[in-house]
Amino acid sequence: MFGLLRSTRYGSRPLCSAVISLLVGVCIGLFVTISIVDTSKTNNFEKAKKSYHGAMARLAEKVHQLQQVQPFIDFPKGLKDSAENTPDNSVSEHLYENVRLLCWILTGAKNHQKKAIHVKATWGKRCNILLFVSSKEDSSLPTIAFRVPDTKTHLWGKTKEAFKFIYNNYSDKADWFFKADDDTFAIPENARYLLSRYNTSEPIYFGAKIKRSQSNSFASGGAGYILSKEALRRFATIALKNQSICDVKATEGKEDINIASCLNKVGVTLKDSRDEKGKERFLPFSPAFHTVPGTISDHWYYRNIYYKAHKGAECCSDTVISFHYVSPNEMYIYNYLLYQVRIHGTSPSIFPEHWTAPPPPDPEGKEPPWIGIRAERIKAKELEKKNTKKTSLMKDI
Repeated sequence: MFGLLRSTRYGSRPLCSAVISLLVGVCIGLFVTISIVDTSKTNNFEKAKKSYHGAMARLAEKVHQLQQVQPFIDFPKGLKDSAENTPDNSVSEHLYENVRLLCWILTGAKNHQKKAIHVKATWGKRCNILLFVSSKEDSSLPTIAFRVPDTKTHLWGKTKEAFKFIYNNYSDKADWFFKADDDTFAIPENARYLLSRYNTSEPIYFGAKIKRSQSNSFASGGAGYILSKEALRRFATIALKNQSICDVKATEGKEDINIASCLNKVGVTLKDSRDEKGKERFLPFSPAFHTVPGTISDHWYYRNIYYKAHKGAECCSDTVISFHYVSPNEMYIYNYLLYQVRIHGTSPSIFPEHWTAPPPPDPEGKEPPWIGIRAERIKAKELEKKNTKKTSLMKDI
C-alpha cells in the first residue's frame, strides 16, 4: 500500500485513483453492513419490548379479573404493617387493670443515674406502680429513702423496711408486689400472665427457686420475686413483729435467703413459676448466660437450681419474666427488640384462647385447676344474663 502511495506522489494517477476508489468502497461497505446490523438489533429490541409489554398487559388483566372475584391479598389480622393495623392489646390491657403489679427496685445512691433511671425509662414504666428504694432521696426517680447503708451486706435491712413501707402505703393499691434489683430486666406483661391464674389472697410468692438444703429453698433475689397481697400482709404484720420468726433487728444478711426463711415460718409457699413445658421464667443471669450453649460447663446455678435447668434454646420459657445482671445499654436493646421490632410475614405469639397461664408440670396434682380469663368472662356473661332476666321479671310483677 505504501508503495502504491509513493508511486502516486510521483505522478502515477491511474493507480492513485484506483486506490482511492478501493478505500471509498470499503468504507461504504462497512457503513452499510453496520447499518444493517444496527437495524436488525433495533428491530429485535423493539420486538422484545412489544412482547414484554404485551405479556405484562395480559398479566395485569388477569390480576384485575381475580380481584373482581376476591381481594388479591387478604392478610390475616396482625400481619399487616403497623401503620395499617394496630396490634390487639386487649388481653394485656385487661390484665393490667385486673392483675395490678407494684414493682419496687432495690438501688443505691451511686446507681440512681447509672442504673435505676434506665429501669424507669424501659421496663419499669409497664408496672402499675413503680418505686425505688435507696438510702438517699432523689426526685428524678423518685426514691423512698431509708437510713440503711448502700452495701450488699445491708440489702436485708432495706428489704424489710421497703416491704413494711409498701404494706402501710400501697397494700390496697396493688395485688402483687415485685422486688427487683437495678440491674434486673423484667417483662411485667408476662408476670401478670403467670399471676392471673392465682388468687392474691393466697399466701404464696414466685421466683427462681434455688435449693439451699433438702428441706429449704429460696427465690433468687437478683432475678426478682413476687409476693401476693396475703404474703405481704403476713410478712409485714406477723414475721416482722416477732423476733423468734424473723431476724427483725438485723440489717445485714442475705436478703433472698432471709426473707424466704421468714415467709416459710408464716406459712407462705414458694410456688413453681415454670411454664407448662417446665421452662424457667425467672432467670438469675443475663440472656447470654442462659441461652448460649456450652459457654459455662459447671456453675453453682446448674448445681443448685431446684428444677432441672437446660442450656441453649431450651433454657427459658417463651413467657420469660426476668433476667439479672443486665447493663443499662442492654436494657434499651431488649426493650427495642421486645416492644418495637416486628418480623414481617410471621404471626405473633398466640396464647390459647386468651387464657391465663397453664399450670407447670405437676405429677402430684397439687396445682389448682386451670381457670382462665376467657372462662371467667363466659361465667360473668351468663350471670349477667340471669340477673337481667330476674330484673325484668321483677319489673313485670
